[in-house]
Amino acid sequence: MPCIRRLPKRGSSNSAPGSAPPIRTTCRGLSARDEQPELRGVKGEMIVVETSEVELSRPVRLIHPRWPLYVIPRGDNKFMLGATSIETEDTGVSVRSALELLGAAYAVHPAFAEARIVEFGSGLRPAYPDNLPRITVDKKIAVNGLYRHGFLLAPALAELTLGYVQRGAIDNEVMRCV
Repeated sequence: MPCIRRLPKRGSSNSAPGSAPPIRTTCRGLSARDEQPELRGVKGEMIVVETSEVELSRPVRLIHPRWPLYVIPRGDNKFMLGATSIETEDTGVSVRSALELLGAAYAVHPAFAEARIVEFGSGLRPAYPDNLPRITVDKKIAVNGLYRHGFLLAPALAELTLGYVQRGAIDNEVMRCV
């Protein structure tokens, strides 16, 4: 449904004279399921390893049909390995994922074979059924569903939200009015 709603003008009947109406925003991730039940959690797992045998100055992404991987240098000879995406809300790291991440890292650079494992971790990414992010405009503005791309998409969605708040600008690709 396209958004056609505009924010009230200063001094309109919906706001105090000379002031803008209060605007509430929320970016709660999975804790917003009380209001957005279609959200689901998608597990992502990561491993931090340490080795002085590998030198990377920027992230590396291995795009392979079976073993996707990203390697992110963290300083102090530490590297974060990740890229799993599992349709479950369990938060543990599976042996299969650990083996696949470590094997893919070894394929990127054989020196990862002797790296020391520092940490295993996992988290849940909020996603809608279509895996696309949404800015929902109702009594408040809700930004959610960034799925695997939250770090990359967050600045763009913040800009769209700010554009709506400041100018009433609408992006029908991402924004939905309820």
